[in-house]
Amino acid sequence: MKTIAICNLKGGVAKTVTTVNIAAILAHDHDKRVLVVDADSQANTTEFFGGDPQHGRLSALLRWGGKNLSRSELFFPSVQYSNIQGVDLIAADDSLMDLDLSSLKSEDVDAAVLRDCFRSDVIAQLYDFCLIDCPPAFNAASAAALLAADSVLIPIKLDAFSLRGMANLLRQISNMRKINPRLQLLGVLPTMWYVSEENIKAERTLRESGLRVIGRIPRSVKVDDMTFRQQPLIVSSPRSEACRAYRRLAKRIIAEASGRQIPLHEQIGGDDNG
Repeated sequence: MKTIAICNLKGGVAKTVTTVNIAAILAHDHDKRVLVVDADSQANTTEFFGGDPQHGRLSALLRWGGKNLSRSELFFPSVQYSNIQGVDLIAADDSLMDLDLSSLKSEDVDAAVLRDCFRSDVIAQLYDFCLIDCPPAFNAASAAALLAADSVLIPIKLDAFSLRGMANLLRQISNMRKINPRLQLLGVLPTMWYVSEENIKAERTLRESGLRVIGRIPRSVKVDDMTFRQQPLIVSSPRSEACRAYRRLAKRIIAEASGRQIPLHEQIGGDDNG
């Protein structure tokens, strides 16, 4: 199982939209078995997939990770079916807001519980991919996500505020790599992208700083529509440019997870810088 944390410390950059669409495409188009973990107390991913935040289990999983239970005893009661075939869900809940970094010092919160569950052969063989929708803050839930992840995907809206926040996020990821050496940067994903001088300059800045730009998701009213319909783009707007971009991204994720190089014509706008 490949685990990808979808992370940015700034809100409003399409983390949840990216999570739900990649998960749906992996399951629908490629017959992959996908686990989605909603680590954001806002629970938008949970609600999108038909989960109930009032009965979310992630905070319970993090709080009771060390209470002499096996990985299976911890994990399986926390998982529920979603409304998308092939996608299972560990739902968020409001009490995730209470799990700040200071709570990691208590015996009741175990940031390593996701990592330990995913290392279980029984659990790891159930899924091909796990996507973790991280909160727009560095707290106990995001620390647990980065401890469990193999890679980080950073959706970013190309504005000055987001670009300034990248340095802090990259510093946090670098710190987590000291604990989780497997953690790699899958790439930076500009979202809500449109042709403008500012966007082109901002993307060039990302590349020149050495960051890997793995694609672009174009700005589209179809993305807003899908959130109201609670349907991923492959259902609500399969021919939209945004859906096509997410489909190319999903192909790329699969190829890289299997160690393959994808053909140049299938790369997203030819926008990989290595």
